[in-house]
Amino acid sequence: MDKKICLSIILFFSLSILAGSGAAFAASDNSYTIPLINQDIYLQNDGSIHVVEKIHYTFDGTFHGINRYIPLNGSQQLTNVNVTTDGAYNSFQILDVNSTKDIKVYLYSDAAKTQPINGGNVTVTISYDLFNVMKFYNDIAELHYMLVPNKWQVDIGQVVANIHTSSSQGIQYWLNPPYYNKSAAWQGNTLTVTSDTIPAGQYYEIRMAIPRDQFAATPSHGLIINQNGLAQIQQLQNDYQNSLNFRTNLYYFLSVLMFLALFVPLLIYFRYGREPKIDYQAEYERDIPTDDPPAMVNAICGPGFSKKIGEPDMDGFKATIMDLINRKYLIMENEPLEEKSLDKEGYGLVGSMYLRYNVQKDSSELKSFEKNVINFLTEYEDDDGLISLDAISDNLSVRESARSFRNTYLDWKDNLRNTLLNNNELDKFFNKKGDSYLKIFGVLALIVAVIVFFFSIMDDIPAANLSLLLSIVLGVVAIISLLLPQKVGGQWTTYGEEYDAKWHNFKKYIQDFSLMKEYPPESIVIWNKYLVYATALGAADAVRKAMELNVPKDDLNGSDLYMFHYYGGYLLLDSAFDTGMTTATASSSNGGDFGGVGDIGGGFGGGGGGDAF
Repeated sequence: MDKKICLSIILFFSLSILAGSGAAFAASDNSYTIPLINQDIYLQNDGSIHVVEKIHYTFDGTFHGINRYIPLNGSQQLTNVNVTTDGAYNSFQILDVNSTKDIKVYLYSDAAKTQPINGGNVTVTISYDLFNVMKFYNDIAELHYMLVPNKWQVDIGQVVANIHTSSSQGIQYWLNPPYYNKSAAWQGNTLTVTSDTIPAGQYYEIRMAIPRDQFAATPSHGLIINQNGLAQIQQLQNDYQNSLNFRTNLYYFLSVLMFLALFVPLLIYFRYGREPKIDYQAEYERDIPTDDPPAMVNAICGPGFSKKIGEPDMDGFKATIMDLINRKYLIMENEPLEEKSLDKEGYGLVGSMYLRYNVQKDSSELKSFEKNVINFLTEYEDDDGLISLDAISDNLSVRESARSFRNTYLDWKDNLRNTLLNNNELDKFFNKKGDSYLKIFGVLALIVAVIVFFFSIMDDIPAANLSLLLSIVLGVVAIISLLLPQKVGGQWTTYGEEYDAKWHNFKKYIQDFSLMKEYPPESIVIWNKYLVYATALGAADAVRKAMELNVPKDDLNGSDLYMFHYYGGYLLLDSAFDTGMTTATASSSNGGDFGGVGDIGGGFGGGGGGDAF
């Protein structure tokens, strides 16, 4: 998923929760907690409910007070509100906010009520009466009451609620969600309910089906519904419990699958990624192992563990140019601005450097990828047939020229693969089946991880926590699987393993100055060839320095490849090509229904939540 989209979704949900809970007006470095809420709920004979709430706050920092939101629907009424506080002085007012009553309690540290509180423990006791909250069916009376609505901004450490009835006989009750319930027991005619921690934004409710005869025949402060309700309530609760059971089992099932999926990359590696054993034991290769074109050697054995097998890179492109110079298809010409002796240390561009295409050579012998290079260079010929490397460098910083070079480079790669490294030929070197399986796993696992993550993070059921954790772990494993180099999941064939080992040992040889001094090549011709293949293997500097130590200066002066490298042609092309690819890439991306039984979580809020300000 795109990072911006992911951040936008997270921000959206964060703002939604904040908006639903009510804004906190305290300074950003202030905080508060609610370790406990005590509730006493008295069910009256006339259908009204008398509520006494003790909300225990712990403040850290300066606060002016708290809000207690109580939503009202239809004919519901809130009356006889009274507020007392322990640990602070107070005043309060009741505001109407749409269909919600906002009991705004101001807290002061002094009796004159001029200074807000600054930290400490404060207990706010709010008592009130509620009318038309209880429902009275033909067969039973229903209390559907939110002990903790889902509008609280902070976790509620614990809720201890006492529901006082005229008799405990015949009462059925349910606590939703059940996984927040710690205990529930009758003490005489009082049901005492104790909860575990209720996370911010989650609800905790009680539903009671009470015999109708425990109330007045015609309760004046209750909602009369002329239908039976017990069967509906029981069915609704059964459906809710079945849904919880299904979700719990589903999350556990997904967790097991995701846990097992974590081992899939390891199984793929052991099945397809381990390299075959070969008899080749040499430590160094002093001779060039094969006569394959340097671009092919680069594609198979080029530097970098993350490089794909059969995928040539810019070192291969430069090695192709060096090879064409070595084979005299390109002739180097240098016009120094000042003389610079080869006895002096260092090298670099001291003048304008040119290449010339040798028209006396038969171009029909060139392979298609080599012709790509020739065609690219000859685009920069002047009237005298000279190809200025300075002109190439300058032009590749221009957008259109950079795009043209990128197209040439991509065509060169395609032609090299089609000519020398098609699938059948590449299969002789490397089996990429394991890598393909690893990438398929990565894509599928990442999709599953993202889907499970978003479902789990939006669900408060405990089983979702495990699947949430495993979805994160699976997502990380999936991303790693997608980023793992091809060589991890795939494996060399016996032929390819030996081929790579020989070229690797050759590279070790040309990078070891002591070995090169002890066993130098026999002629400048071989040195030149070393320099070509060293370019393909990313080790050109090592060979150039070894040549300076071991080859007579007259021979060096006669070597186009060495002079090309010495006067900076290699570095100039390196810089020019990097600039061209960078320029080309940059330019191309820029509430309850009073007519029937309410749903789970749809009970009267009993106070829709609260915050501190």
